[in-house]
Amino acid sequence: MLDIKSKEKLVDMLYSSGVIAFPKSNSPDSFPYEIKLQYLTSQPKILHFTAKLLWSVVKKETFDLIAGPYTDIPLATTLSLEYNWPMIFIRGEKKKYGMEKLIEGNYSTGQKVVVVDEEVSDPADSLQLLGRLEGSGLKIVGIYVLIDKGLGNLEAIRNKGYKCEALINLNDIFIHLFETGKISPDQLNQAKDYFKTKKISSILPYI
Repeated sequence: MLDIKSKEKLVDMLYSSGVIAFPKSNSPDSFPYEIKLQYLTSQPKILHFTAKLLWSVVKKETFDLIAGPYTDIPLATTLSLEYNWPMIFIRGEKKKYGMEKLIEGNYSTGQKVVVVDEEVSDPADSLQLLGRLEGSGLKIVGIYVLIDKGLGNLEAIRNKGYKCEALINLNDIFIHLFETGKISPDQLNQAKDYFKTKKISSILPYI
């Protein structure tokens, strides 16, 4: 979806801000890396840059609204404000007061929606959110996320008939960080071993 330079700049920003980290541990059971997407809320520069990249992709679609799940309102809000595009957000559950809405914002039946999120962490949850949009009479154009962690979650969404794309994946992250000297050959190999153990999709080479 993106050119190499844009991907590399995004990876550099995520790494330098601590969103992507490599904790030191002697335990063989520890994670060789961490991706702390919750940190993005405190990183306005990264939110703005991510919104720019997302817009370069979604602007090719025909849609009326941006939709953000309740778990990731900052990214959808940044995109909406940056490009002056109407936004709605999807609640995790109905409000227990007022009109008890699942979808907040101004929308009409038949409008087309682009869903923006940091990742698809649980396909079942994402499909439930998409179902709430469709149950409110809206049409899903696609779901666009920041990162694909290689767990097969994007494929699970696609298998249900939805378009689902990510700006970057684990290969983009690890190959760039290795090529720029930010991680060592040992760290790259540890990640490769971890991916194999956890059946995470990757094409990382052993060094």
